[in-house]
Amino acid sequence: MNREKAAMRVSDILNPYYSSAPFFLLIVIASTKSLMAGIIYYVVLVLFFSMLPMWDINRRIKQGSVSDTHIDRREDRIKPFLFSLACAVAGLAAVYIVGAPAAIKAVSWSVVVTGAIVTITTAVWKVSLHAAGISAIALILVVLFGWVALPVVFFVPLVYWARLTLNKHTPAQLLAGSLIAVGVTAGVFRWFRLI
Repeated sequence: MNREKAAMRVSDILNPYYSSAPFFLLIVIASTKSLMAGIIYYVVLVLFFSMLPMWDINRRIKQGSVSDTHIDRREDRIKPFLFSLACAVAGLAAVYIVGAPAAIKAVSWSVVVTGAIVTITTAVWKVSLHAAGISAIALILVVLFGWVALPVVFFVPLVYWARLTLNKHTPAQLLAGSLIAVGVTAGVFRWFRLI
């Protein structure tokens, strides 16, 4: 496998809409004791934060309005990002309706606020959603699980390498995605007194 194929594989696997599904499972396991409640929380998280946004992107690919799941052109990102943000807001409301614990609420708020900032920024500049997603995941897992989750941080430079190898982002766009996600997530988790 050459560098470009390896980078594309990394980009696909660590696409935030895909990598969020196993991440959500870990969050639910860490914060929920009831199996039935955990299933409900997991379904809400995956449906609103992963499945519906990916459904919309795949629909747009079939229509020809975006090229692929990574949506390379900045101009093509606005509508899918707005749809994704609307799903995230609905997901946040659903998390409160089902009475999810603080960690799940904090994760949901982090996604909504980060998504809003990235969407607004994307109107003028292409921020890396890959970098934002993996940086937030790494931070949250370390906060909730401690040092045992530290190896997840390795995925951040791996995503940087993949996106740079594929010429999808500049270093500044990757760094901006990480800084937005880490800043928002740290602030939200402090607000919930989880750190």
